[in-house]
Amino acid sequence: MIRVYIDAASAITRSGLESMLAGDPEIEIVHDPSEADVVVGESPRAGDVTAEQIVAAVHAAAAGLIVMPAGEGIALQSPMHEPLQDTVEPLTPREMDVLEMLAEGLSNKMIAHRLSISDHTAKFHVNSILAKLNAGTRTEAVTRGIRLGLIKI
Repeated sequence: MIRVYIDAASAITRSGLESMLAGDPEIEIVHDPSEADVVVGESPRAGDVTAEQIVAAVHAAAAGLIVMPAGEGIALQSPMHEPLQDTVEPLTPREMDVLEMLAEGLSNKMIAHRLSISDHTAKFHVNSILAKLNAGTRTEAVTRGIRLGLIKI
């Protein structure tokens, strides 16, 4: 059972979100944020999000992911998971491309081929990503990238 607290300024918004979540038997609405596994907050564009997207986002947040659609929708967080440290410095656009390819499971050689760069340059980008995300492995970098919202799933 996923316990959900709805943090909405208006009773109408709260009621609407409750009705959207009520259809999922694995979700229980709680009225105390300290009892919640997931906190659902409202945003100015929450009306553009479907009930299915909200339910999926709640399940993702309960699994430990940070869920925030790019520029719209609702923001969710899971209070039972510690927040990740922010990156030391932002990733460059090229590093973002490489991180997405890491998420696809590509090797340095395959990344180099796809980007038309040398193997050495691909390895340099991967090492830079690992350092910026404080990750010890490629898998850890991808996991942190997902949790930080750098990789869309």
